[in-house]
Amino acid sequence: MDRIRVLFVCRHNSGRSQIAEAFLTRFGQGRFEARSAGTEPTAVDPLVIQAMAEVDVDLRGKAAADVRDLLHDSPPYHYVITTSGPDVLKDLPQLPARTARLNWAFPDPEYVTGSKDEQLAAARAIRDDIRTQVIRFLNDF
Repeated sequence: MDRIRVLFVCRHNSGRSQIAEAFLTRFGQGRFEARSAGTEPTAVDPLVIQAMAEVDVDLRGKAAADVRDLLHDSPPYHYVITTSGPDVLKDLPQLPARTARLNWAFPDPEYVTGSKDEQLAAARAIRDDIRTQVIRFLNDF
């Protein structure tokens, strides 16, 4: 059976889409091929790396990807899921008509203000919300 191809997209591929990719890979039991990318890729947020390490997911050394490269150089995805809001869709290349588009809008951990402890707490909350959404998505299969 072919795996279901899912691409998670956010602006920078520095947090939310990386988290979603990691959780779908972990919980998808091999039924999914999960990737993530950004429309303006930057380095993965150190607080996201730390928050994910707390749940035994190692994002150290994970590079951000450009969505144009992933959409151009691979077979079509079954799902493209934005994790930063619907505005990022306008920055995507044309998607095949059969590709389902979903929007899961989560706050960007990169822009959380406050002390380091408050920023880490926010990254944890975003991580947990994304994990919950991934599990809901999996329950549809």
